[in-house]
This record gives sequence, structure tokens and C-alpha cells, in this order.
Amino acid sequence: MTPLPTALTRPFAPLDAVARKAGAAVAGVVDDSTASASRLIALLRLTASRSHPLVEDPPRRWRGEGPVVLVGGFCATDTMLGPMRRWLERLGYDVRTHTLGAGLDCAGRSVEAVEDTIRHAAAEHGGPVRVVAHSRGGQFARAAVRRLVRDGEATGPLITLGTPLHLYGANRLLLLQAAAVAAVGSLGAPGLARLACLYGPCCAEFRDELRAPVPVPCTAVFSRDDRMVPWETSVDPAARNVEVPGGHLGLLTDPPALCVVADALADDGGPSALTTVPREHACAA
Repeated sequence: MTPLPTALTRPFAPLDAVARKAGAAVAGVVDDSTASASRLIALLRLTASRSHPLVEDPPRRWRGEGPVVLVGGFCATDTMLGPMRRWLERLGYDVRTHTLGAGLDCAGRSVEAVEDTIRHAAAEHGGPVRVVAHSRGGQFARAAVRRLVRDGEATGPLITLGTPLHLYGANRLLLLQAAAVAAVGSLGAPGLARLACLYGPCCAEFRDELRAPVPVPCTAVFSRDDRMVPWETSVDPAARNVEVPGGHLGLLTDPPALCVVADALADDGGPSALTTVPREHACAA
């Protein structure tokens, strides 16, 4: 990958108490998600207001076509994915977003859902599907791509944005929120992961696949400024790793991240190398 130019988440009384506390935590997650969506809109406006030559006038080689599936992470919404989706559509790609389950469901079911979305995109367009995935969505995408290739499906490159390569690769607050969701799921709430997902058979294959190499060209984008996912957990020794400045949500909005994704899609893979995008080109996040 050519470095970018420098111009640039009641069975008995004790469980009732757990459920009340966990429910409040889940509500907090939803509130945080809404706040994050509003913040992303503000970031998009900031990005648009700060002229960036490579975003305003993308190089011709970044222009593309064909399907791209954009997978969201923990508590992701279409609004949160909007900046990246619109950028890829500007470049010529036909983008399908995947936010089913909002990253809160059982990983086994979530991976199957991502598989289905990729299969539908391939059937509709008749060609390999490129996948761009943010945060926990990248975990699901890694497993889904491995299964699709195993089944003989033609799959394009994978680009992950701030995706940890193990189950606990997030900060403590995010892990506590995920644990609260799993506690509510364990009490029978539909559409949520359960504590058994950490060790049970439903997610056993997912746990094995998470750190296994992806059998397609893969680019892992990370930031040392990421306060939600420690950057070290996002580096994939089997992928092309690219460092950009900015926060976790900035991986969906900031020009350096947008440009890296465009370049990786245009390359359709390449040699493994650590590339750094200059810090001074980050938007405030």
C-alpha cells in the first residue's frame, strides 16, 4: 500500500437486582449510542468544513464500482455509518450497511447475519463483495469472510477499523456495558448476547476464528488515540496494518481514515507493511 501523501457500544430476588442494574446499563448504552450519532453528525460537518484535498478531489485510482458491505459495531446505527457510506458512494461503490442486532446479539447469530448480507450483495451484483467493518463489526466480518471463503464464495478484500482481535480487546467501560447486555440476555431478553456466549457452543466457532488469519487481502486500520479499543489489540500480524490519527469514532469520519479505506479498496490487497498517516491531518475528536 502506498503511504498517503503528507498533504493530507426474574427467577428470584438476586437476579431481579441484577436485571435492574443491567437494564439501566443497557439504557445507558442506548443513550450513549444516540449521543454518539449526534456527535458523528457534528464530526461530519467539521470534516466537510475543513478542506482536505484528497477528500474533496479523490485521485482517479480511488474511483471504484461494485458492492461494498459496511458492517457496524457495538450499538451501531445507520447514522453512525453514514459518513463512511456516503464517502464510498461518492467513489462509485454500491454500499449496503449492516447494523442488524447493533452488535449486541450472540456472536454466532451475528456472524451468520453478516454472512447473509454479503451473500445477498453478491447475488445482486454478481461479483466479489468488498467488506469494510468497524470495531466489533470487524470481529463478525472476519469470521463471516472465513466461512464464505471456506464455502467457495468469491469474496473481496476486508478492511477493519479499530477492530480488536480478541474478545476482551476494549476499555473497561465498554466491557462493563457488554457484560450488562449479556446479563440481561442471560435472563431471557431476546436479541442479546448471553454470558454463555463467552464459553458456550453457540460462539465456539467464532472464538476460534477471531484470531485466525483471514484468507483474503486484509487491511487493519488502528489509532493510538483510540480510547475505546487499545490500538495494540487491533494490529493483525497477518494483515497490512495502517495507523491513522483520531479517536474510535473518527475511524468512520476523519479524512485520514476515509483515505486509507479508499486506497485499500483500490489496491484490492497488497504486501504487509506498517504505514502511518501523519497525525497533523486528524480532525478534532
